[in-house]
Amino acid sequence: MHRVMAGFDWEGRSRIVEGTTGAIDGAVLVSNRATPLGPVALVDVSATHGRPEALRDLILWGLGLSRAAGAVAAQVWRGRSDSDELHGLGLEPVRPWWRMDRPLAAELPTPMPVAGYELYDARTVPTARWSEVHNRAFEDHWRFSPRTEEELMGRPPHLSLMAVTPDGAPAALTVCQIEAYSADLRPQPVGIVSSVGTLADHRRRGLATWLVAESLVRLNRDGARHASLYVDGRNPMRAFDAYRKLGFEVAFETEVWEATFR
Repeated sequence: MHRVMAGFDWEGRSRIVEGTTGAIDGAVLVSNRATPLGPVALVDVSATHGRPEALRDLILWGLGLSRAAGAVAAQVWRGRSDSDELHGLGLEPVRPWWRMDRPLAAELPTPMPVAGYELYDARTVPTARWSEVHNRAFEDHWRFSPRTEEELMGRPPHLSLMAVTPDGAPAALTVCQIEAYSADLRPQPVGIVSSVGTLADHRRRGLATWLVAESLVRLNRDGARHASLYVDGRNPMRAFDAYRKLGFEVAFETEVWEATFR
């Protein structure tokens, strides 16, 4: 969040709706991320209950700004129970996005090394390699957005894992961190497993399962009480099946709605 908001143009890219008592009844922020097809805008909107008209006005403003600013598409992410309010605004549901959880107090899966590969972390792998491997692993995914080294690093180095071949060629990676959230029903702190990616030539060999299982062991050792990861509900590699085998279950579903500008 700090990275997204650094240098954010609050005057040009945000709006609020004030209620009759002076309280804020709604707000919207519009940010962009780069993709190979052009910038995709995120219209992040919220409104108090009982003000559906404020929510719709803020979404329409965000979509208009996105189009005028040259975005190829604009997205609105909403909880599944809140998505009915998006009908009739020029948006279409394009993806379910799942948060999958599992407790770390329960018995953890045993990491099973994959023959022909070795496991290293950021204490060994040069820093400059991580963004290269990440972007190669995800370049064929839906709405791929390149990540920088700064975005991926900055985590405890022993929680960033990479599988490599014996000659040192990268094959798969994941990066993790531990977070604490207020007003959250999950046992705290939470270990976040993110950017689980495998290069195309090394898929379907169990590398992601190995890396995630090892991540759970390390997160638990560092004091995390719960683990969460996020996955595209239409992931063509069906990554969520591997996560279920590791004890994860869908805990929250977000719907991604999108307007495309031709």
